[in-house]
Amino acid sequence: MVIIQKPKINIAFQEAVLKAKKLNRPVLFSHVREIDKMDPLFFYHAGFPLYQGERFYWKDKGGETTIVGIGSSFIFRNDLKENRFEDIDQEWKRFIHEAVLDDGLSETATGPLIFGGFSFDPSQKKEVEWTDFSQATLQLPTFMLTVKSDKAYLTINILCSSHDEEDIIEKYIVEINELLNHSSFLITSQALKETMEIAPEQWKKTLDEVVGQLKMGEMEKVVLARKLKVSFEDSPHSDFILQNLLTQQPDSFTFSLEVLNSCFLGASPERLVKKTGEEIFSTCLAGSIGRGKTELEDTQLGQELLEDNKNRHEHHLVVEMIKSVLEKYCKDIDLPGHPTLMTVRDIQHLYTPIRGKIISNDTSILKFVEQLHPTPALGGVPREKAMESIKESENMDRGLYAGPIGWLDAKGNGEFVVAIRSGLINRNNSYLYAGCGVVADSNSESEYIETKIKFRPMLRAIGGHEDDI
Repeated sequence: MVIIQKPKINIAFQEAVLKAKKLNRPVLFSHVREIDKMDPLFFYHAGFPLYQGERFYWKDKGGETTIVGIGSSFIFRNDLKENRFEDIDQEWKRFIHEAVLDDGLSETATGPLIFGGFSFDPSQKKEVEWTDFSQATLQLPTFMLTVKSDKAYLTINILCSSHDEEDIIEKYIVEINELLNHSSFLITSQALKETMEIAPEQWKKTLDEVVGQLKMGEMEKVVLARKLKVSFEDSPHSDFILQNLLTQQPDSFTFSLEVLNSCFLGASPERLVKKTGEEIFSTCLAGSIGRGKTELEDTQLGQELLEDNKNRHEHHLVVEMIKSVLEKYCKDIDLPGHPTLMTVRDIQHLYTPIRGKIISNDTSILKFVEQLHPTPALGGVPREKAMESIKESENMDRGLYAGPIGWLDAKGNGEFVVAIRSGLINRNNSYLYAGCGVVADSNSESEYIETKIKFRPMLRAIGGHEDDI
């Protein structure tokens, strides 16, 4: 049993309240302490149902860092079509500049931290299922658990106003003790009512039309996505789906972001960018093929992918784009000469890591996110023309799908992934998304089959079956 005591944080909290009264505007108070290690998923569960709609979960690919947020001290929202990354970055820096930080630690991913995502394309017409999210939605949690290897840290973030009394801290102490000592409960699945592909034949026809444009030399590559709509008898819980993703996709980045009546979650294999101090790490993931039923077949498929000209060309476009961005802001670029294979449960990808060291420490991770999004793996080449083609051809709002999702702490560290292998829960419905890279020699039927493979992780996680599509 963990018990958080008031006296240990009272003095710093009083300082924050006094500062808020002096400035006559809210001031962030953040307290961090090391606690006994606990199961992050258990902490996430503890927030249900009182904090449903105000929770997030993040696990990195290697399982080295897991972050869970419960409650919302503040939500950073932005609906601008331009400058949304810069605006969020500036607002976050202002928050931190005025904050009172009581941590005494230098651990990344602890203390004040915002987690959330940016939509794929803010110029797309928003569909009703995405109305709970803005073009940028990032949450500053009230209570946050960070688990790193064998260590665990608890962060409490309170936005103090000029009208708060100093004894308000007692309310937060009671709440966090209840969360830390919450009794476990049984997570149950929800019954699926219907699984429906959205206009698959029209999608194939559209893909053929885009291939025609590519053959005429208008573009080199366009990524086309489509969606499934799954209906449930009752509104599904993100807890059940998240637990399945963690079990079924252990080698992927796993995320869940609840906002109001919706939850966006998934298990992505694709890192966009990671910043730790001056170190920058990005990855190129483009070109894919299925898994074999035997070890021999799996190896043969992997070798076929490595030697396939269409997929190698698609991968090369992503490598060159990411390399050009890192060269603007980094030195000592480390780029392998050829891709290797990244394998996850249902699919194999061509994979190339890229590393560099930031020239200026003032360069925010959100600057890299802005410059890298969307990579040719999710948009196309050339970027602007491909984005217009996507908007005209897909006839759907991607929302957060294929956009950047991740976290940023007060020290400028952070990590964002590309939100693929993902889906949206909106009340009694779930929307699953999958895409494929289209080049001049693409075949609509084979690309359609590729998207069916990419639907599998989320379809299984929500309780569906491959035979449903």
